[in-house]
Amino acid sequence: MDKFFKNKRLTITLAAIIFLLVGCSVVKENRIRQEILSDTSLSDEIRRAIDLKELAVGMTKEQVIASWGLPCKWCYGTRKNPGGDTWEYHFPGADSLIVGSDFIGIGTGIYLYFDKDGKLRHWSNQ
Repeated sequence: MDKFFKNKRLTITLAAIIFLLVGCSVVKENRIRQEILSDTSLSDEIRRAIDLKELAVGMTKEQVIASWGLPCKWCYGTRKNPGGDTWEYHFPGADSLIVGSDFIGIGTGIYLYFDKDGKLRHWSNQ
């Protein structure tokens, strides 16, 4: 019985940590989305893409977050690079602690490629 309580307590603790981390991400995503959409200089094309949860070449990283949310933090494909960052996304739903590409490698997500100035150049599923 004591072993059951320890396992149950560990499970509850891990679940609470995961919910806290996901909750913090959602708050950050919503804040960024509100800031971006309140920008009066935002082009109609970018505003429409964000509203439709789509991407457009030339979006800033913040605009991508406003549209798609934060990239997968633990994925193999999310990398910082002086020539331009790469972000990996997995759909549907929020990213989780265990993602296929963590074990398999590149090839299981959608990859966004930014230039050195932080503008979206292109995306692909490879």
